[in-house]
Amino acid sequence: MGKKNLRNRTSALDWNDLRMVLAVSRAGSLNGAALELGLRHSTVFRRIEEVEARAGARLFERSRTGWRANLQGEAVAAAAAEMEAAALSAERAISGSDARVEGVIRLATSEMLAGYLLPAMLQRFLSAHAGIEIEADVSNRAVDLTRREADLALRATARPPDSMVGRQVGELRYAVYAARSLLPRRGDVQPVLQALPWIGFDERIAYTGIAQWFARALPEVRPRMKADSLPAMLKAGAAGIGAVVLPMFAAAQEPGLLRVTPPIEGQSMGLWLLHHPDVRGNARVRLLMQWLAQAIPEELARQADGGKTVSRFADCPLAGRRSRRPASGA
Repeated sequence: MGKKNLRNRTSALDWNDLRMVLAVSRAGSLNGAALELGLRHSTVFRRIEEVEARAGARLFERSRTGWRANLQGEAVAAAAAEMEAAALSAERAISGSDARVEGVIRLATSEMLAGYLLPAMLQRFLSAHAGIEIEADVSNRAVDLTRREADLALRATARPPDSMVGRQVGELRYAVYAARSLLPRRGDVQPVLQALPWIGFDERIAYTGIAQWFARALPEVRPRMKADSLPAMLKAGAAGIGAVVLPMFAAAQEPGLLRVTPPIEGQSMGLWLLHHPDVRGNARVRLLMQWLAQAIPEELARQADGGKTVSRFADCPLAGRRSRRPASGA
């Protein structure tokens, strides 16, 4: 089919049709597209069938492993992506020049930061600015700020994306924590880390700097439990399942945990407040950024100095040695 013929045949397609093709092309499956669009699998299937009927051509190759756009499908998806980019650019331009200190701010962050660092600060911010609402995207996935999945992102990372702008607003430090029931009874006895039961890092977060440190520092340890969630590891540690490496700001708030070691050397992680350049002029987003930039360092310092500790710290493996730059992780 020639390009002119394809253009004539697809002239009746509207944005909803193009968006459907783009979602299936990106996801590579009907289920993935349905999840992105908030629709049922059957609805996406029916809509794609209708689009192909109006276009007079198949746009996808079906297989057991998924749906793959053919040449015609790629052309339609590319056109849809250009339309989406133009629409999002216009939306960011409007939002970025919004001078109102009211409305919704979409804030993306991780489970640990949302549960242990942000609540008190956001409470004070929202009390001071009654016209603002915050929608929190709480996950460890990388949100696309270009596609307006969030206005602002608070992430622990060693290297922010080049497409985003922002500032480092703090530094996360880590230490080893354990429940009192796992430690020697006499307060003057120094615990031996290798002899403790441990909670380790599941392979899905093995890329993080602190998980890599754990593998180097205690290679002979076989954890009795692994998890891919730091909040879950924190609660498991407080329950007495094993010793665990945790960010100090969160572990200090758990009364069932005692800090067993000094902060781990060479394993701090930068905490970054990131946004797309186009939303810089948005008054409410700028206000929250300024608020968090001032409040986060104070809160991190307060939490790191708090919490219970053992009377005598255990030696920390690899202490004093130069370590590699840590990978992202919160």
